Amino acid sequence: MEKHLRKSLVAYFITFFFILASDLVTKKLAEHYLYNREVSLLPFLHLVLVYNKGVAFGILSNAPDIIRLPLVLLSPLVALVLTFLYAIKRKDTTTALLMGMVAGGAIGNFHDRLFLGYVRDFIYISYGKFSWPAFNLADMGISVAILLLLTLSFSPSNSHCKN
Repeated sequence: MEKHLRKSLVAYFITFFFILASDLVTKKLAEHYLYNREVSLLPFLHLVLVYNKGVAFGILSNAPDIIRLPLVLLSPLVALVLTFLYAIKRKDTTTALLMGMVAGGAIGNFHDRLFLGYVRDFIYISYGKFSWPAFNLADMGISVAILLLLTLSFSPSNSHCKN
């Protein structure tokens, strides 16, 4: 196996398992310590346990199961396959790390949906009239990875996302 591909695979899997493990551990801690309580860390940052039956940020949480279930159960598996294939194709450590973050987050939330029927969210940001739906480390991993991929793709000095 060529050196760049091997480095990419190692980066992908280390990041994948790190995000997945961190997500599942923090969700378990949130359930233990935040059940029926809220903790304010900063004026805008709160920890509060929320159960989300929908997709990202609660979208489709009230949709019928015939619509919601295929989407929430199949999309993480598609994400896992696509991120892995893209990481292999690019043979780039940065891409592999970011794809591992997306895959780890997708499978972290997939675990919750598959075994619990909902996703455990616990990080809540609000300030004044502004508020963002509760999220977890899986959501953060996915969002940060996508933001970094977009940033890299628009960077004129980086040929990172060409091909």
